[in-house]
Amino acid sequence: MPPNPSYPYIIIPKKNTIETIQSRQTKPELSHLQSIITSFLPKCKNKEHLRQILAQTITTGLVRNPPIASKLIASFASLSLPNTISIAHSIANGVKGLDTYTWNSIVRGYLDRNNAREALLVYSHVRSKGLKVDSYTLQFAIKASGLISAVFEGKQIHAQKCKLGFSSEVIVQTALINMYGLFGEVVYVQQVFDETPQRDVAMWNSVLAAYAQHNFAYHALVYARAMVDSGLRLNVVSIVSVLSACSSLMALREGKVVHGYLIRNFTDIDVLLYNALIDMYSKCGCLVNAYRIFRMMPMRNVVSWTSMMNGYSHSNLFDEALSLFQEMERENVRPDEITILSIVSVCSKLGSFELGEWIDNYIKKNGFEKGRSITMSNALMDMYAKCGNIMKACQVFDGMMEKTLVSWTTIIHGLAMHGYAIPALLRFSQMQREGFKPDGIVFLSILSACSHAGLPNEGHKCFNSMTKDYRMKPGMEHYGCMVDILCRAGLVNEALELVRSMPEKPDMIIWRTLLAGCRNQGDISLANEVSTHLNEIRPKNSEDYGLLSNLYAVAGQWESVKEIRKDMKIRRVMKLDPGCTSIEEN
Repeated sequence: MPPNPSYPYIIIPKKNTIETIQSRQTKPELSHLQSIITSFLPKCKNKEHLRQILAQTITTGLVRNPPIASKLIASFASLSLPNTISIAHSIANGVKGLDTYTWNSIVRGYLDRNNAREALLVYSHVRSKGLKVDSYTLQFAIKASGLISAVFEGKQIHAQKCKLGFSSEVIVQTALINMYGLFGEVVYVQQVFDETPQRDVAMWNSVLAAYAQHNFAYHALVYARAMVDSGLRLNVVSIVSVLSACSSLMALREGKVVHGYLIRNFTDIDVLLYNALIDMYSKCGCLVNAYRIFRMMPMRNVVSWTSMMNGYSHSNLFDEALSLFQEMERENVRPDEITILSIVSVCSKLGSFELGEWIDNYIKKNGFEKGRSITMSNALMDMYAKCGNIMKACQVFDGMMEKTLVSWTTIIHGLAMHGYAIPALLRFSQMQREGFKPDGIVFLSILSACSHAGLPNEGHKCFNSMTKDYRMKPGMEHYGCMVDILCRAGLVNEALELVRSMPEKPDMIIWRTLLAGCRNQGDISLANEVSTHLNEIRPKNSEDYGLLSNLYAVAGQWESVKEIRKDMKIRRVMKLDPGCTSIEEN
């Protein structure tokens, strides 16, 4: 294995140097020193003591003694201090004949320090040297592959596992299921599970978690039933996965069954299960039960409060969510970033400028400004834009050290929503220069900005770039924006040609956009043709009647206006969705 400068290598004396040192000491002395070192190693709990023993083993040559070296390596690897795992690895590289347990301790040491890449390198070194591996070696290597999303390496280890004859080892198979679950490879999860003859609770839990986390919620419920039918008892981990599946499916009846199972089989329900129940009932729209569980909890953590607030937010009960946040503050429960994101989302949905200022001050006052994550910055940008403070949104964007596609989409959409078409186009060009590939949402925002700003040429360029440069298939919304751009520019006939060339059948919104364009241009004959298409999609509603009535009124054809009003009375067409405006007061 090539030297890695990231950890300090220990210089092990050469063999002839060791022989010189050993010649100065008698064999009984070395044997006595060896027994002393062996007895003292388990008692060493700090780095300095281990360093002293290491120095003794180096000067006496015992560092090349595999039994001593193995114990020394295990001690350094298990000590959670800076560079101790690197020292253990350095010692191992200078000793021949180390057993599998010793190399496993190094791989596990790197994993315990969240250095999965180095753990994989050590495993690769062990395999390249032809050293023996066991089920624990494979388990650690598979886990490391999953943590860094090393799909190719993970599948290689899967193949090695089959060749080495570990296919019946439950811990290895469970590790594979967890790894493929992290990759989202549900087909492989199923394959590994099916080829395992003996399955324990941990394996079933891994399968349930993989299905619940990757939009296979129904499969999770089916396997939960199969697990119970096989004679195994659901534990806390199993139930959390099943409740998550119920939440995804909004399966309230099944969720209540799981709740009943909990009551019958668990004497003590911990906070994790209570939180899962709150989340399930909230997402199923049963806030009464969620709130009842929240109030009966013997102890609540920040997740409990956040889950309940999210439930209110999803049900558009924004005042209740804000009140709960204030109560949480009174009880001195410190919110985390997810809690803040939930409240920022509430402020975004309310669109209140004052609330936006309040949460901004709260974030600064409570230390969430420093080290703010990309997700938080994106949420704040969206909130400031929806609360009418587009300048603040731009400040947040410009202050971000790292940006994602969501960041660019959020700021472009915010600028477009406020009518800043030129700045939105400039950001769009900057985004492309920095190597980000725009998606359909970005193009929709740009087309909308061009539509409201009256920029047909720029809109044409963006629409053509979407289809030709990025090979993207425009959706109904993109065609709708393009039709609106052409109609606003007075190019109604071109808009009609675009609609006729659409690969899919236009929806009623596109036809209504054309009808509005005909009204603005006073083109009655084209309006009648468009109205015919509207009738083919669904019966006329009040909006269609209004557009035609206004068109005839502009043209001075008052008899036609009377006919339309009369037809509305006969058909009993009423305006069911009148416009509304909201204002802030106090």
